[in-house]
Amino acid sequence: MKADEKKYIYTDEIEYADLSHSSVWGTEDLATTNLLNHMETGGKWLNLCAGDGRFNHVLLEKADEVVAVDIDEGALQKLVRVTPDHLKNKLITKTMNVVEPFPFEDGEFVGVFSVGTMHLFPRQVFQIIFLEMRRVLKSGGRIIMDFAADIKRTYPDGSLWIVENEPNYTQEEALSFLKEVFKDERTNFTVAFVPPEKVTLGDKEYLFTSNFILVDAVKK
Repeated sequence: MKADEKKYIYTDEIEYADLSHSSVWGTEDLATTNLLNHMETGGKWLNLCAGDGRFNHVLLEKADEVVAVDIDEGALQKLVRVTPDHLKNKLITKTMNVVEPFPFEDGEFVGVFSVGTMHLFPRQVFQIIFLEMRRVLKSGGRIIMDFAADIKRTYPDGSLWIVENEPNYTQEEALSFLKEVFKDERTNFTVAFVPPEKVTLGDKEYLFTSNFILVDAVKK
């Protein structure tokens, strides 16, 4: 799918059908894995901007049902392909644009999960997305998401890939912003680090590093 930053469509124009089972976005970080593994879930969860399925199998193991949504149909097709057969009966996929009103009822989900995406949106757009995340949550529902900061993408020759119009918060800016957005929720923030990891997107290859804020919020 073609990227269009003016419409807040952030894709990397990947042919997911040609890719292996592993996620193009690297390994599953320890902080998020530990949080998911040690919590009791159940119920119906929304995996927002699910991409090609990083962490989705963990959600499926925990939840009664997972609705995985993304704007890129190819990514969702790969997500279904790599989902273990014994979990596919709990998986629903849907193509949608996260900056538009969510096609779900108020209070439909016990949890909303999202990784690797929310830091890309300008502040005012993220706040609109957050209101929709909160709307579709039940009272007492949970939002688990990460928010990258201090992002650095380094090509093999040592030059940097700078993503046009990416906010690229510092850790301090990200934490301050998130505390304001989630001020009415019961929220824990965990600061973690992504060690250098090679990312290959078509003919583009780079080392990715960042800090990130792991948000675990409960709707009051």
